[in-house]
Amino acid sequence: MAETKKTQTKKTEEKKPTTKTTKAVVSKWLNKTELFEKYQKMVQFVQNTINWMETDLKRIKLILNQLLKFDPENTNSLEEIDNKIQETIWNIELKKYEEEDLEIVEWKFDWYFMIGADQKKYPVPLNYSSKTKLIPWDILKLKIMPDWKFVYKLIRPAERKHLKATLSKTDDNKFTAVTEDGKVYFLNQAAVTFFKGKPWDELYILTNDKEDWWFAAIEAIIKK
Repeated sequence: MAETKKTQTKKTEEKKPTTKTTKAVVSKWLNKTELFEKYQKMVQFVQNTINWMETDLKRIKLILNQLLKFDPENTNSLEEIDNKIQETIWNIELKKYEEEDLEIVEWKFDWYFMIGADQKKYPVPLNYSSKTKLIPWDILKLKIMPDWKFVYKLIRPAERKHLKATLSKTDDNKFTAVTEDGKVYFLNQAAVTFFKGKPWDELYILTNDKEDWWFAAIEAIIKK
């Protein structure tokens, strides 16, 4: 009987994980965590690239729409079109300066990027865009801190109009707002997630009152 208990005790002791085994398990878990983080970064990179391409494509379409208004009978037509393109797409009074030894840059928000006078584009954090309810042509001030932290501030809001819409979803799982007259606006997906929006929810949005844009900020979602 005593020998049986001794054998069971020995087997139990053999099952206890050793320090070496524990380290191996931890190491394996850390490797999986690092692998998953790399995977997330790769997915985010691809998503950002797609967003950049979509933004550029929409901007090109706006330019094309202006170019299609060219009138060969009007000698000033092309110059007028060019001025309109510069006015509606690129040209804005932006500043770059230093303040208390910090670099300050003013940017124009197009719906995903900040666009500077030098045509450089930087993605605006979706959470900030959602919280601030940014719309196209809002002017932001970017303060670059000594530790390279970016601090954003809305300094010149564009003129806004309020619309009522219905929350919809595209075939590629992107949420959009559809107004009563059938116009479709793209939305900040982070804002939809924050409001826990579902297709067919009642939606209140903000968009640029002076420019015909396809993007709107969410003011409120009324659940169905």
